[in-house]
Amino acid sequence: MQNSLNPLGQLSPEEFLDEYWQKKVLVVRQAFADFQCPIDADELAGLSCEEDVNSRIIIEKQGEHPWQPIFGPMNEDTFSDLPDSHWTLVLNDLEKIVPEFAWLPDLFSFIPDWRFDDLMCSYAADQGSVGPHFDLYDVFIIQGTGRRRWQISCADVSEDNQVADTPLRIQKEFNAEQEWILEPGDMIYIPPHVSHYGVSLGESISFSVGYRAVSHADLLNDFMAHITQNLPPEFTYQDTDLKRQSQPSEITQDAINRIKTIFYKYLNPQHGEIDRWFGRFMSDPKSEYTEAPEKQITTINELINKIENGAILKRHPASRFAFINKAKESSLFIDGNDYSVSKLFAESLCKNRIIENDLLKTATNLEQKLLLDLYNSGSIYLE
Repeated sequence: MQNSLNPLGQLSPEEFLDEYWQKKVLVVRQAFADFQCPIDADELAGLSCEEDVNSRIIIEKQGEHPWQPIFGPMNEDTFSDLPDSHWTLVLNDLEKIVPEFAWLPDLFSFIPDWRFDDLMCSYAADQGSVGPHFDLYDVFIIQGTGRRRWQISCADVSEDNQVADTPLRIQKEFNAEQEWILEPGDMIYIPPHVSHYGVSLGESISFSVGYRAVSHADLLNDFMAHITQNLPPEFTYQDTDLKRQSQPSEITQDAINRIKTIFYKYLNPQHGEIDRWFGRFMSDPKSEYTEAPEKQITTINELINKIENGAILKRHPASRFAFINKAKESSLFIDGNDYSVSKLFAESLCKNRIIENDLLKTATNLEQKLLLDLYNSGSIYLE
């Protein structure tokens, strides 16, 4: 599959971002014409039995209770006990587990890479579903095999409209406003807070390209932890100009103003640590899927020779790469760490998943050392 493919059909990325992104649902017929599903139900079931794979099964009927979830790892008994219909197997982080699947989310490069979360894949038996629900994130859902009926609703959802006795956010009442049946190669984009309900018409497989929805609470909590981790303990609240108060228990406006001054010093938008923190925060993979190679490489020439002999050097999909350009250099962020490198190096490394030999040859000594460290840690690998 070529990265030049436009999954938006006749719509340009600019038109999609202006008219649809985080605004309204879009259905693209044959976004992936003649789509050949690269994985089958047995392979998905096998992956779900592995310890490091995030998997779950949702049984709507004939389980212990309606919408019963089963969390992996699975085993043969799990599948032998399933009913004939009304269940779904879901796997997250497919592109991290099987790097060959990275081409699929790479096709959506009109959305910043650092927004991307994961590629999810689901197999559904006849009438299988994960229930009517809404998500806080954006998602592109591609039909791989079979057919699914998708219904959506933009109505507000009350807090009490949730099925009890399940951690899943499934709605008790759902009134569809629009409906489509997706065939292999069709795609639907669903923005945040739009309720949706997909039901498999026969057996089917679908892929979901999802984007991170970071809460304001998570952003603030993480930034506070970042800026306070190295503050010396002698930095304390002080009031050398304290005056006697008529009411000793009163917190005066002067005290509040001192607190505001402390907060503003660290939390104002011009704080020099914001860009560094945000790059590290958004590049943190949160989970480990990379593995160090069996044999480490100690010189850049050894890496160059392997490429010249036919190997392909790639960024691992489980590692997150981003950069911020500055006046004379760039801050490169990889898996929650930051490095000062040239703009050309940062842009070239992050532009394509395949790392060209020219980049290795023209990199500075420090950049070459970084590439070796990335290879020996598994963030980049030879295919």
